[in-house]
Amino acid sequence: MGIYGYYFAIDDKLVQQIDVGEIALENLNIADYPGLDIDRSWEAIHYLLCGDISDGEPPLGYVVPMTSDKGIDFGSFGAFILRAEQVAAALQAMSELDEAQLRMRYDFPVMAKEEVYPLEPDSVSDEDEDPFFDYLLQHFNEIRRFYSQAAAEGKGLVFYLF
Repeated sequence: MGIYGYYFAIDDKLVQQIDVGEIALENLNIADYPGLDIDRSWEAIHYLLCGDISDGEPPLGYVVPMTSDKGIDFGSFGAFILRAEQVAAALQAMSELDEAQLRMRYDFPVMAKEEVYPLEPDSVSDEDEDPFFDYLLQHFNEIRRFYSQAAAEGKGLVFYLF
């Protein structure tokens, strides 16, 4: 069993209402909103951008928002919300990173040693280094496109693990 990351874009006013507890996330039909499944790449992308598995510094910490100050109860693992201005800030930061810069941040042996999800040190080899980077890059580019669309529409985001 794996833990998957999923985003959905919603009106910024709705994000604000969720944030202050006026609306419960459980009462929304997530299928009604544009979404993005990033498979099991969530923690590794966060680590790639922030150098840690949680609580990354904004704006890159907003890309896979796992900061405790943005967490809300939802499902088994909780959810994290971003206001429209945070989505725009994350998009700007992502736009400044190209593949070469991401490659420079990428340290596969350290990620494997630190057991950055979904890596398991006993089941990875040096041969996994390039394919894993390609996997992260693919999902990073999908996240960037998703954030671009959400920012263009002035939407906030909800990210959750399932």
